[in-house]
Amino acid sequence: MTLRMKRAIVAAVLAFLTSHALAAAPIPEDAQALIRAVGSAAGRQDFAALDKLMVREFTWSFGGDRDARQALDAWRADPRYLAQLSRATAAKCGYVTPKVIECPIKAGTGHRAGFERTTDGWRMSYFVAGD
Repeated sequence: MTLRMKRAIVAAVLAFLTSHALAAAPIPEDAQALIRAVGSAAGRQDFAALDKLMVREFTWSFGGDRDARQALDAWRADPRYLAQLSRATAAKCGYVTPKVIECPIKAGTGHRAGFERTTDGWRMSYFVAGD
């Protein structure tokens, strides 16, 4: 085995261990409170409450849509999204980067919600499904 291959293996193992440690890091209480609030608002179909919990440049489609109001309009038209959002926020959440928490943590290509700390505190920044 070459030195280059050994370095690549060590780098891959370190990346794997770091990502698992990051996902298991405790979620701050203020982030947990926001996640609960989003799940509750979704369950009540309270669009006004959801609007206040989202960043303005919200990702809700992999087609390039980055607008919270567009997402809310789409969700009004098809409330099944809110049922998925309620389920996602009720599942185990974890960090996917040092600044982003995702629920559920191992969604694969299923529905998942992302939360990030902003200057206004924690806010939901995306809700998507797919890859």
